Amino acid sequence: MARSNDFALTYFAAHEEAGMTRISLVPILHRIAEDPNYLFTEELQRLAGQCPAHADTRKEDYEKVAINTLLAFLYNDLRDHITNRMPLDADGHLLLCNPPDSPHGLDVADAAGLDAAPAETLIGFLRDSVCHLLDAIIKDWAIKVTLEEERCRAEGAITPLAAAGFVLANTLEASVLHAPSGYDMLSITKTGSHTALHVCWNLCEAAPMLKPGLTPAEYDDLSRRSLKQVLPLAMGSLGMLCQFMGAGHIEADDHQAIHPLPRHQTAFVYDAETPGGMIVLNADLIEPTAQAGERHYTGCPAFYANGLINLYMEIVLSLAARYDIYGRVLRAG
Repeated sequence: MARSNDFALTYFAAHEEAGMTRISLVPILHRIAEDPNYLFTEELQRLAGQCPAHADTRKEDYEKVAINTLLAFLYNDLRDHITNRMPLDADGHLLLCNPPDSPHGLDVADAAGLDAAPAETLIGFLRDSVCHLLDAIIKDWAIKVTLEEERCRAEGAITPLAAAGFVLANTLEASVLHAPSGYDMLSITKTGSHTALHVCWNLCEAAPMLKPGLTPAEYDDLSRRSLKQVLPLAMGSLGMLCQFMGAGHIEADDHQAIHPLPRHQTAFVYDAETPGGMIVLNADLIEPTAQAGERHYTGCPAFYANGLINLYMEIVLSLAARYDIYGRVLRAG
């Protein structure tokens, strides 16, 4: 049986075996908080002085540290923006919208239709809907950052938010990693939010599959407590994240976050030896993975924005409770 800390220990050891060193963004973010002018320094673009660079260090590694630091800095504002802009009805429920071109054939206004839908269809629909809702809020936030830059230019002043947005845009434009694909702050943030939601949904859906017979409140508690066991995924490299998700059968071929957790998944396992039980990740699936010449990793920038991933989890938990997702997964067998 997997133990609750096996995954993190094995995961980080595999990064080391693959030849990668972790650069924590925490001291860099502290440096920026103490002196926002650090955003404009050459040192930020040179691994932020966190470790000596090898002669063959890829340009992508330098970019990775700078870009993820800038995103992590900006994501603290994003977290607050999402919290303030989440649309709620009079009962405090999240107001969803029908996703465009939805393949699920459901309507958020048709309560009877939602109730009668098969579990997988409803889950796919809810996943799709909340992704589009967050996309709209993230777009609104990106516009806010752009307008802050424009205001600062007009007034001849500068704020840390505008500075980070400006430096990030310039870094992305010159990036050998992102520029060829046209990735910008908006597209990167949308993609990252989808991945975070996908993992949170998977955790909720895994609970009744792995431990039948609990009450909705007990499943909610199990999912919430188990999130800390899943967070190490966000602390690793993108390559190792993709490797694990593929090996555990929790990444669909089209890489979209709208697909329910398959019952043949092997990524999540139940640890009955932990008091109260815990869902943990399967460390047996980890394989050292790195690009040629890749020497550094930082983890997902959302991990460094205090409470952002937890916010995504709470969004998913609220929908799981409202639409009886635990019960539906159980009844679907």
